[in-house]
Amino acid sequence: MKNFTYINILLMLIILLVGCNTVGNDSIKGGTQKADRYKLEVKGVDNVDVLDTHGGVEGWEQMQGFYDNIQNGIASDLRIVHYTIEGAPIVTDLTYNGESLEVKNDYSRDTYGSGEIITNKCGNMVKEANDTNLSYIAIDCNCIPYGMDTILQISYDSSEQDLFEFELMYGEELENEINTLTKQAKKEITVNETEVMADFDLPPHIKQEVFKRLVFANYLAEKDLKAMCDIEDIMNYQLKVHINSGQRVFRWAACDQSVDGVKLTEVAEYIIEQSDKKQSVEPEIKVQGYVLEMTKDTMLIVEEINMLDFEWIKLNCLNQI
Repeated sequence: MKNFTYINILLMLIILLVGCNTVGNDSIKGGTQKADRYKLEVKGVDNVDVLDTHGGVEGWEQMQGFYDNIQNGIASDLRIVHYTIEGAPIVTDLTYNGESLEVKNDYSRDTYGSGEIITNKCGNMVKEANDTNLSYIAIDCNCIPYGMDTILQISYDSSEQDLFEFELMYGEELENEINTLTKQAKKEITVNETEVMADFDLPPHIKQEVFKRLVFANYLAEKDLKAMCDIEDIMNYQLKVHINSGQRVFRWAACDQSVDGVKLTEVAEYIIEQSDKKQSVEPEIKVQGYVLEMTKDTMLIVEEINMLDFEWIKLNCLNQI
């Protein structure tokens, strides 16, 4: 009987270790090649689908596509690269077989980290979006706290910036301008008549939406935009973004159908559309978050977090409130 019990315990330990699959600096295989999937160029890492650099994410549409495939039971794979503060790439490989999700995190290129490659089995993935961030979270995972792993989080809270303003010029000759820095707008009504609006400004919730769209357009990255067209009467754009102590300037034409050109055109047209509307100073009241505590007449809500953050707060902070 004692020998039988010992064997059972040993088998359980082996199963647990295999499930977590923590190894050293072994190399990992790249994701399955897809002919219709654009791959990003990252030094030292092949077959990258999504690149997460401090403040910017490139290829997030492929993250969304992978998430959609999971919800529809379609087998898929995805490779994400996250950069550490020191500039080391952390590689996350996701593999969904139609029933379960495998998450492989490779820290072998991070000289300040553990150097391990850790694989976890998960059951599904959830997507959480609010006004300031978007998270993709693997759930029902083994061997990790709360059974959850934040795969990708995109933050776009303009209030965290010391400064966020923008100047948009548009028209055939860039004759129109919307400037939140000088709080002035200039719009051509007819060929010989221009309307100038002083004390012009967009409300905070509209500027927050503009910032969100710029983040999803990865505005911090270098852009190869088309500023000239062989088409007459084409709309041209120039967008200058003032962010903290720096600036980003983009100039392009509406004929630019590249991924970057289309995204920036959508941002510019949103700004123009909102500038033509009568805006309320305050948006419709909306509360979005997690209920941390409820009493007879009070509800404590934690906003701007995802479900993994919420579980951590419940465990560590609730008794201190």
